[in-house]
Amino acid sequence: MKQIVQRSFDGIEALKIESGDSPKKSPFSAIIETKYVPILPWDWMGEAGQLQSIHSVQLPKVIGYSFSGIVKDVGALRNRKLIDQPVFGANPSGTASEIINSLIPPIIFPIPTNVSLKQAATIIGGADTVWHAVYDVLSISKADRVLVIGASGGVGQYAVQMAKMQKATVIGIASKNSQNFVLQLGADDAIAYDDNFVRDVKSMGKVTKIIDAVGNSHLLTQILKEQDDVTVLSLSQTNFEAPKINQSFQFNNGRIALKQYTQIVNLIGNGDLMAYIHQVFPFEDVIKAQEITKTGHAKGRSLLAFNAH
Repeated sequence: MKQIVQRSFDGIEALKIESGDSPKKSPFSAIIETKYVPILPWDWMGEAGQLQSIHSVQLPKVIGYSFSGIVKDVGALRNRKLIDQPVFGANPSGTASEIINSLIPPIIFPIPTNVSLKQAATIIGGADTVWHAVYDVLSISKADRVLVIGASGGVGQYAVQMAKMQKATVIGIASKNSQNFVLQLGADDAIAYDDNFVRDVKSMGKVTKIIDAVGNSHLLTQILKEQDDVTVLSLSQTNFEAPKINQSFQFNNGRIALKQYTQIVNLIGNGDLMAYIHQVFPFEDVIKAQEITKTGHAKGRSLLAFNAH
């Protein structure tokens, strides 16, 4: 069984593909053949040791937190109806492995027939993070003008869509090549950070709330210099000092209720929420995949593929 292992905090280049023992089934097990694992900023930040203050981990560890796959077997205390069912979920002990042993408490959810395994792999670490931000933390409403930084990425795509579902006015910041994509997501306007950025930020008007899905402190500072009373929620940088006294900043990557995962997957299945896939990489190319995703201009979420036969 192949898996992607982190043995040091030396960054992306230190990742290794290793052979591990097949998981031993317990009465609480759901044995899952992994299909897709999302590539998340959380991964490369953790691989560089940047998250130890908020999420300490012991090495070595299998990377990855969420996944989609097919249940192949279950233990005596799990529902046998799960066998052969497509599921998505999370596994705190790592997901970048050809086989996952999901134990109780189960963090797995069935995938309806109108949602693909690829789409489902974007939910945890993407749609759920934004759901918490939009509904639980920021309480975005029709009265808000919302700025989404990194609006075209795996998180940003959902931030634009969910803020629009609340009838807010939404402005997205992305690369010039992704501006049309951000408008297709439903944004009212799209600003390119690599083309006349300062001019456009000065002319965009006041915003009430900012969702930061990138974690670029220089970019955020430039924006806030042109704003006054505004609330900033970052999903990707833990520390930042706002330049003005009436600007609030917080980092939050909180969880949502289990029933809300069913709501999200049903929204995707009904076509009310789109899950865009930017690129799929063989898991053996994890170093290349993370480096491209970290530095590239994504339109949606990139995934690692397992068991592609």
